[in-house]
Amino acid sequence: MGLLIVFVGFPLPAFAVPATIERMPLTLELLEERLETPIQQDGKETIDLRQLSIDFRPENGELRDRAFLALQTRINRSKTPLNIDLSQSIVRGDFSIQEWGVKAQLVEEVLSGLLATEERELLQQRLQLPTSINVGEQFQEIPYATVFRAFLNLKETRFQGRVDFSNTVFLQPLEASDAVFRQESDWSESYFVQGVDFRGTRFEKEAMFANSHLWDATQFDRAQFQGVAYFQSTIFEGKANFERAMFADLADWTGSRWLQPTNFSQGMWRSRALFSNNLFAESLTFSNSTFEKAVSFRDTRFQGPLDLQQVNLLEQIDFGNARFAEDANLNVDGLAFESEAAKIVGNTGEIGSEIRVSQLQGNETVLRNLVRNFRRREQIPDANALEYLRTRLRVEQARKHLSEHSFRLTAFLREIWMGLVLSLLLLLSDYGTNFGLVLAVGIMASGYFGLLFWLVDRARRRIPQPILPSRSETIWMSGSFGAIALLGGGLIFQTATQPWLTLLCLGFILLPLPLFFVGLLYYRGRYHDLMDKTYFVEDGELRRLRLLIARLPIMPRFFFFRDRYLPILTDRRWSWLNYYDFSLNNLLKFGFNDIRLRDRHLPGLISAIVWYEWSLGMLYITLLFWTLSRTIPGLNLLIYLS
Repeated sequence: MGLLIVFVGFPLPAFAVPATIERMPLTLELLEERLETPIQQDGKETIDLRQLSIDFRPENGELRDRAFLALQTRINRSKTPLNIDLSQSIVRGDFSIQEWGVKAQLVEEVLSGLLATEERELLQQRLQLPTSINVGEQFQEIPYATVFRAFLNLKETRFQGRVDFSNTVFLQPLEASDAVFRQESDWSESYFVQGVDFRGTRFEKEAMFANSHLWDATQFDRAQFQGVAYFQSTIFEGKANFERAMFADLADWTGSRWLQPTNFSQGMWRSRALFSNNLFAESLTFSNSTFEKAVSFRDTRFQGPLDLQQVNLLEQIDFGNARFAEDANLNVDGLAFESEAAKIVGNTGEIGSEIRVSQLQGNETVLRNLVRNFRRREQIPDANALEYLRTRLRVEQARKHLSEHSFRLTAFLREIWMGLVLSLLLLLSDYGTNFGLVLAVGIMASGYFGLLFWLVDRARRRIPQPILPSRSETIWMSGSFGAIALLGGGLIFQTATQPWLTLLCLGFILLPLPLFFVGLLYYRGRYHDLMDKTYFVEDGELRRLRLLIARLPIMPRFFFFRDRYLPILTDRRWSWLNYYDFSLNNLLKFGFNDIRLRDRHLPGLISAIVWYEWSLGMLYITLLFWTLSRTIPGLNLLIYLS
């Protein structure tokens, strides 16, 4: 009894329903009867050919020819469009819609005698027909097509032979849900002026829709393409719905145009899919789909978002030369790499910046796989773009957790520290992915400290005896710092994702503490021996470009070294360059001279400023090497694996 309940409650597939129907064979007498006594469906006259067994095989050629002629005459002589209802019928033999319509040139003066006013207006609106036939060469340029006026209902219809609907203008909607096409079906170069419904339709052999034009909504959800699906250069003016569609063989959409939102969600792609040279003017979704073979979006333009959420990928998706509009992006939430061959391919330096995920939670593996994907292909800028995205999401996640941990002090402080460090890395280096930004930060910082050291060394007091720099030296120093600031600021605005926040962050690091020390120094005044001597000394042994990573900013105490370190020259026109050199020593750990602070009669506040920059320099050089190791392929200054 339980087993019976299970079978009764389980829904049967749509294709199983027609098999239980007893179909009456179509004869000429039955056809004439149905033509003479149409029924009413939705307020329209309908030729009732439902649940029939229609045999158009060659041995029934007389029936086929006479039936087609009778239907063609009845359809085209009607003042208003008819409905032709073939639902749940079986059609044996080849079927061609051209024998039901009228072949004519698509020009207004020709169609005026064939169509009603409403039909002509609709066709003119869609196709923008020429008004008349001109003699001469243009006569051959006007295309011929089969004009089919009737609404065609093919719901659950089975076509056992080949079907030809090519080069046809369908003026009325087409209903073919749950239909079955056991042989090739040709819909190429056709114009579907109104809606098309192929929901649940099964194409067991080739389905050809190449060069077709569909103006209204197109429904292919649950459709099964068991043979090759040809959709090259097809134009979808309305929404296109292929939800839960299955493609068992090649699906070729090369050169197609999609002008409204397109839905391929929950699709099954068991062979290659070609979307090369397509245009997607609105959103495109493949969410929860499975791609068992390669997918190509080469040379395709995306003007709306592309949704690959929860997609299962077994081979590659190729975005080579694809172009994304400003508002377009690639959503990969939950994207799963289901095999070693799974990968995403795109232009280096472009594809990575288009990828998005909504949150870090649940997408850690996705981002890790994508980073590994691009690093294996040596597409370092794309891998770094995803690292930047992952870090930014980690900062957002830390901010969210900060409310959650407000009553737990340890966790609260940990989240604050993590958020602060990650925010600094994002603002100052795009999380180690932007060498240009790191360089710009170094230029700004070294120039600023160079100016600061010059100020505290050369401008000491005004009274009782002034110790001040000369006017020319002041002009040179001010002008050089202005040029450095413009150069560094310009680079920041060119390279930073959020330049104003980067400048604010840099100012927060550089300004408060050093300026406090300087202000306190001038407030207290300086009263010590060697007041008129410079605070900075240099190794006078030789001049050369030196790497000074291990050196400290204070002169050694041993008297032998004191003989080697001499005060820097302050009476030369180029003397102001020494302060920039010392700042480079402290920050970038290289310079032309080994310049240090003297160890006698030195105000502690000046020493504090120098040690502050030296400490920042250790952090900066680490950031610089880390960024280089992540942006230059093969350079493993710091090994980074994620």
